[in-house]
Amino acid sequence: MTVTLRTATVNDTEKLLQFVDQAGLPSSGIKGWIENYLIVENEHREMIGTVGLEKVKNDGLLRSFVLKQEYSNETLFLRLIREILLYSKEKEVHTLYLLTRAPYLFEALSFEQVPTEQTPEHIENTLHYQNLAKEEVVLLSYQF
Repeated sequence: MTVTLRTATVNDTEKLLQFVDQAGLPSSGIKGWIENYLIVENEHREMIGTVGLEKVKNDGLLRSFVLKQEYSNETLFLRLIREILLYSKEKEVHTLYLLTRAPYLFEALSFEQVPTEQTPEHIENTLHYQNLAKEEVVLLSYQF
């Protein structure tokens, strides 16, 4: 299986929004950050994964980490994480935050849980945080 990773463009917007919606994740706010999204495609140029970065002050919020189940494997997961970490560092992100229902996947990669009362205000004020904080998710952080 050959997969390629590339940066999203404005032309990918509708396809990316549908992909994220189908995964059951909130897609609000993606349009404003479309060029901070990475897209994973198979050999048929079909979108099989994505992850995005929403820059918030000097920090970042990981958005829409999705891999189609039939393509989801540890190698691809790690490749996508590595690429978004490198991308975030290039964008001079100091701390990368992530809301997830599966913290164990990221804690092994040096992400740490953030107690609710220690959530930075600028992260709390994002639409993405407000949409997901009501659900049973955990906030994690990664320090650069």
